[in-house]
Amino acid sequence: MDWRQQRDNTNIRYLLQIAATAGISADACLANTGLQQQRLAEDSGYQLWQELAAIRNLVALRPDPGLGMQMGDCYHLTCLGLLGYAMLSSPNLWEAIRISSRFRSLSLAICPVTLSLCEEGVWMSLDSSVLPEDARDLVVGRGLTAWLRLFGELLQRPFMPLRISLSGSELALADRYRDYFSCPIALAQSHDGMLIARQDLDSPLPLANAQTQRSCALLCERLCDGLADIQGTLARRVLQQLMSHSGKPCRADEVAVRLGMSERTLHRRLADEKQPFRMLHDRVRRNLAERLLRDSMLGLESIAQQLGYAEAASFSRAFKRWNGMSPDQWRRLQDEDSMVRALT
Repeated sequence: MDWRQQRDNTNIRYLLQIAATAGISADACLANTGLQQQRLAEDSGYQLWQELAAIRNLVALRPDPGLGMQMGDCYHLTCLGLLGYAMLSSPNLWEAIRISSRFRSLSLAICPVTLSLCEEGVWMSLDSSVLPEDARDLVVGRGLTAWLRLFGELLQRPFMPLRISLSGSELALADRYRDYFSCPIALAQSHDGMLIARQDLDSPLPLANAQTQRSCALLCERLCDGLADIQGTLARRVLQQLMSHSGKPCRADEVAVRLGMSERTLHRRLADEKQPFRMLHDRVRRNLAERLLRDSMLGLESIAQQLGYAEAASFSRAFKRWNGMSPDQWRRLQDEDSMVRALT
């Protein structure tokens, strides 16, 4: 696990919400994490190790085996952004689960998720072995309960797994799960997960839409590629906005409005992350320009217009700055490479 992964504040926000209902202050939960409640309220993100530290603080202050389940009950598909829409528009539950696995970096899971097919359906499991022992019950409870809620939203009907498997052995834990999931609970198992019935996996989703699903999957793919080397949390959110609207590139003021902050604050916080808006904007423009040059027959004037340039000459200068060659040269090179691959 890379505990330096950047996250938005969804998981921490729900953790603090559940802590507050248990009478535990945000300051106590965030002790020694380097996080501040005020910055989180501004939608500032964090690294994965900081979430884990907050979880361990909460467990130490309130060792309640049901906290994770309470937290998981807060989640909705909208928490997953583009990935949530890709799942919602999938043809059936199995395809929705597969697409969430494909774009795992966009999910909110804190530990690896595995899928294992069996005669009855599929086991969907959390690898809690990567976690400190004191954090496992909460993280597993949160994950399994979140799946229960998300799958119910996808199916738009109550969802119930066939069985729950837990690596823990406390009877009190099993009782809490049995009350919540209304299915058999097996303790002291080799993995933490739920068995999903084949008939549920094959169930058509009420909001399935092939075109929407393809579009969302493409955006998720572009987002994963675009975020691979971006560490700043706000920079990642700005890139998501730019990629979602790259057919007509957004201005900084438009992105700021969508993110609920002033343009000045947007520029200041991006400067703090050493990711200027212009650099992010150019990154998206470059990716889109290369795709249009490679995959379409559009002329330079049309591509320039689609990217928001006033004229083809301005686009050509920008493209040469990015790639060290003109758009025409780059396109010819791609065509030659395609011919070579076709002949080999």
